[in-house]
Amino acid sequence: MEAVRQWAFGLCAAAVACALAQLVLPGAGMQRVFRITCSVFFLCCLLSPVALAPGDLRLAAGRQAVLGQVEARSQQLEASLQASALALARENLRLAAGEKLAQLGVEGGKISVDVHAQGEGGISISGCELRLPEGYADRAQEIEAALEAYLGVPVGIGWEKEEVYG
Repeated sequence: MEAVRQWAFGLCAAAVACALAQLVLPGAGMQRVFRITCSVFFLCCLLSPVALAPGDLRLAAGRQAVLGQVEARSQQLEASLQASALALARENLRLAAGEKLAQLGVEGGKISVDVHAQGEGGISISGCELRLPEGYADRAQEIEAALEAYLGVPVGIGWEKEEVYG
């Protein structure tokens, strides 16, 4: 709509400019040439939206293509950031669990953490799984309670047989 207003204003300004120039022009011989020149100028102003439209359409199509590329890259970046955030949360929780196990004097455990994306930018931590040597089975409740209190997520403990080399 703004483009139509600008075009209409341009037509009015061209008409006023041609009228003022004809009033100022002194000679009768020059007036005929000047009228033709003003008519061509006014016609150019009148047809300028039609003459410039294909270029504007090419620019608009190019702009849409660029916007599509920016959107695609934005989605790729968002997915990459979300995957990085999940991996970082998983690793931080695994390290925190490892530190707490070390404080409890537990060694040789394998820790896995279940982390999932939730909604827009949210992370859901569903739990932490431990695989500990069977030698710690008598301390299972102590270890589980300490880790759940420290991490704030449910902890499950599984047992692995200790291999004896002889």
